[in-house]
Amino acid sequence: MISDRHPLRRQLDKLRAMAAAGKPVDAPLQQLEGAMARSAERLRQRLERLPTPEYPEELPVSGKRTDIAAAVAANQVVIVCGETGSGKTTQLPKICLELKRGAAGLIGHTQPR
Repeated sequence: MISDRHPLRRQLDKLRAMAAAGKPVDAPLQQLEGAMARSAERLRQRLERLPTPEYPEELPVSGKRTDIAAAVAANQVVIVCGETGSGKTTQLPKICLELKRGAAGLIGHTQPR
């Protein structure tokens, strides 16, 4: 999970420092392994519970879903322009969810308003 990334990194850094200092690392290593396993299990469960989005065909964004999904998968930042009422606000998060984005964290969506 994304929320576990920094705490796990701190545990790993602490473990490395202990090993470099010649201190025993068995117990901290087991703690780190357990924390990583719990994080991976939470992600697996979230992926299993992801809903299957439905797209109203009358919205123009729904018709461009494949193109938008390919752009989101291939790029770190995607800007989508369209008319008011085209489905940008409601359908783009669904497209991201379908790509399994947000399973390990959140889906952020901004608008110029």
